[in-house]
Amino acid sequence: MDSLNRHEQLLRVFHLIDILFGARHPLSTAELKERLQSRGVIDEMSDKNLRRDIAFLSRFGYAVKESRKRSARGGECLAWSIQAGRGAAELAAPTVALTELLSLAVARDFLAPLAGTVYWRGLAQLFAKLEQIVTPELLAYVEAHRDGLVVHPKPTGGKYRSRMLNALHDAIRNAQEIEIRYTSLADAGPRKSVIRPEALVVYDGSIYIAACRAPSPGDRRRGRSADGIRFYKLDRVRAVTVTSRTFTRRTEPIESLLADSITLYRDQTEPRAYRVRVDPARAKWACEKPFHPRQTVRTLADGAVVLDIARAWDEEMIPQLLALGEHVEVLEPRDVRERLVETARRIAARYEGAAMPQATRRRIGG
Repeated sequence: MDSLNRHEQLLRVFHLIDILFGARHPLSTAELKERLQSRGVIDEMSDKNLRRDIAFLSRFGYAVKESRKRSARGGECLAWSIQAGRGAAELAAPTVALTELLSLAVARDFLAPLAGTVYWRGLAQLFAKLEQIVTPELLAYVEAHRDGLVVHPKPTGGKYRSRMLNALHDAIRNAQEIEIRYTSLADAGPRKSVIRPEALVVYDGSIYIAACRAPSPGDRRRGRSADGIRFYKLDRVRAVTVTSRTFTRRTEPIESLLADSITLYRDQTEPRAYRVRVDPARAKWACEKPFHPRQTVRTLADGAVVLDIARAWDEEMIPQLLALGEHVEVLEPRDVRERLVETARRIAARYEGAAMPQATRRRIGG
């Protein structure tokens, strides 16, 4: 059986388990197919394939009982129900939708950086519940056939200290200020900062603290409020200390703050509108990625696209535009066009003229 058919069968099987657990009486072939169709799992299905799926349940430890019942036309037909298995107590009704099992198995890969934290423990508890419903054989089968979805690059498990993440989780939940020792890209060593954490943001395999810097004692005396939201990469945090000081949460959710950002960039300046033309060679990429979460796309006759972006920051957009090289042209704003021209001149000047000096080649291993 190929991978696609195998996963389609698993989906049907999970729904069959759910249907049979919830049935008050044995269900016929016609009744099972009708319920699968009502859930949108199948359009058409032969009786032979349905019996194969029921045999699959028996193979993986479910005590499926075959019986006979009166059909809608007055005759007799086969019917199935799930009885007590392995000579043990009655099987418990599912508390979690079994259709989520495959997704949960892969979700563990995405959540690997949170190993040892309250988030990871919650996932482990959910799997413990599933193990009360799903037989060990079926769990092993799912694990052995997850080849339909690959997480790449796979996040490193236990990347962050669980004590630090749990402290951050509690501080966010209780709206408490925290003191961190943080090394920014511009700093040679860690600096102490007091921040007001609003959320943890998982982006590109790393965790960031979405927080405002707390006002200093001098700021408080002058009546100054906290700064805007910044994102502190947890990889650069050396220590976290939760204080007893509390703060009032912002009313605007972090998700809405990220709506204008391609990455996690934030700027105190107001974002502005961009209009960008992308050549046919990169048009599909610009639409599929997408280039910006709020872009609107207009396709031109030659296959190029024009992207209208209502709100974006220069310092975030310009590196993305440079990455596309000659395949992109900024139509608006005008000053960004001029800035890119000057940048292109400086790049060309670096490569024009004499070959790379011998001393430089030695330094880079050439």
